[in-house]
Amino acid sequence: MEITLPLFGTASTTSDSTGLSVTGLVTSLNAATPWQLELPASGVFGLTGPSGSGKSTLLAALAGQRHCRGHITFANTVWQRGRRALATHKRTLSLGFQDSRLFAGQSVADNLALARRYSRRPLPEEECGRLLEAFGIEPLLYQPVELLSGGEAQRVAVLRQLFNNAPLQLFDEPLSAVDRAQVLRRLLPTLRDFWARYPALVIWTSHDFDEIQLLAQRCLWMDSANLSAPLPLPEVAQRLDSHGVGDSCRSRIEARVESLNDGLLTLDLGGISIFADRVAGHYRKGDTAAFLLEAGDISLSVEKPGLSSILNCLQVTLVAKQNLTDGRIRLRLAAADQVFYADISRLSCERLELREGTTYFAQFKAGSLAGL
Repeated sequence: MEITLPLFGTASTTSDSTGLSVTGLVTSLNAATPWQLELPASGVFGLTGPSGSGKSTLLAALAGQRHCRGHITFANTVWQRGRRALATHKRTLSLGFQDSRLFAGQSVADNLALARRYSRRPLPEEECGRLLEAFGIEPLLYQPVELLSGGEAQRVAVLRQLFNNAPLQLFDEPLSAVDRAQVLRRLLPTLRDFWARYPALVIWTSHDFDEIQLLAQRCLWMDSANLSAPLPLPEVAQRLDSHGVGDSCRSRIEARVESLNDGLLTLDLGGISIFADRVAGHYRKGDTAAFLLEAGDISLSVEKPGLSSILNCLQVTLVAKQNLTDGRIRLRLAAADQVFYADISRLSCERLELREGTTYFAQFKAGSLAGL
């Protein structure tokens, strides 16, 4: 295949991949461990690991903002060959930062309009309106960006990337200053729905593994400048735990939507009905919904409880027990081909005489399901 690049003249691609292909990429950070990476043309991938491991450096190198050498192609176009690099503005990507980097001296509306004007895949007006409402930006449209709070600026910056709708979208800790409840309840479900309608290759970098669990199916891991291939989320959770950088124990669960009435969502979890409340009305019957369940929100019972205001009661199998350092016990539970975790006290574990391989009943409130 012959391609023409302004920098390289006429050149031949070395990869038939329509996605992202990185071979032997070396920066000042990883001279001894060149990075290799193969990702498809669309899909959401997390990127996490300890601080200082090189995540931001990788994104900057992909974007052409960091001196490097190696080979990068995207959609069969060469972006980097050896030490020669295509300019950032000629790469079909967007890059978002933790500090937002909005265009100063302009309003929020100006920033968003600029992103849309230079988009190679502009969104319809109705989609832009839907995003403005979901991100709560409409009241801020005519404010100078200098007057925004840190969380507001981050929401505008993420929205600016969505308005640009680049085929490759790179995010570096983009929601770290936004209220967590707002992120889980509103923004992450909106992002997930958006990329289902407008597929792109997305790399979402975050220390908040909850964000990654709600957006991605697989995750890149970086440790001491070593970059892994995409890994299953449970394996990444174990690595975070072993490095002491995990900030929660929430389990990612998927279920099929059965109905939504008066804010109460009914979900089918492998033949078991479970309920979630305070849910927005953007779900349709048959959709697959992904959500998080906090380990501390689950109680366990030996016998099936009677009628209760707690709507969710699952028959589960205790797979494994793990002693935690603070005196609690972490239980690994299985139900309907899905695995999740519950944290209980050592005293409760002894009173119930919990044994691995035995069936119990797990209860949790409908309001415990986050990310819907």
